[in-house]
Amino acid sequence: MEGKGLTLTIAMVIGAILASQGCQSAPPPAISDISGTHFAEGAVIQVDENSSQAILSLFKEAEDAVHRKDLDSLMTLYSDHYSHGGYTKDDVRAFWRDLFEHYHDFSVAHIFSVIKMDMRQKLLVAHVTCTGYVVAISNETGQRVNIDSWLGEVHHLTFEHGRWHLGGTFWEIPRAKESRPAIMPHPFF
Repeated sequence: MEGKGLTLTIAMVIGAILASQGCQSAPPPAISDISGTHFAEGAVIQVDENSSQAILSLFKEAEDAVHRKDLDSLMTLYSDHYSHGGYTKDDVRAFWRDLFEHYHDFSVAHIFSVIKMDMRQKLLVAHVTCTGYVVAISNETGQRVNIDSWLGEVHHLTFEHGRWHLGGTFWEIPRAKESRPAIMPHPFF
């Protein structure tokens, strides 16, 4: 009797695990329901209301430009001094141009968990901790492709020409012996 009871208990535990994991017979939805730019519940916002709304607006404008595949509008949102691991604004322009040629129906999400200012810089700088993704449909295969995804990345924004601009994610320059990958690593924002 103990063996049957143990077997039944194991079967119930496995069933509960499968049920809690969302076991499904249909494929997942093509695009996540969590898209757009939002503040996470409990986000730590250490800037004034005007700044937080302007930063939110910047990312929504970027998202809109990506949806429209409007490269020129998107690039106006990048700082002239954009720096991401040695990549420049011109590098990002070329990368987005390539993406827009090979993919369609983009979906973008930015979920902000922290926004804080750095007043020690010459330019006003904001650091935005963000989780999100960029997905699109491949023109070649018709399949949904994860272009980029990130967890807890810190976007650096600079206040230039009277508004916020995308400044990069980290300020390091690749060391001489490092080579750049064939595609640009995260993030594009």
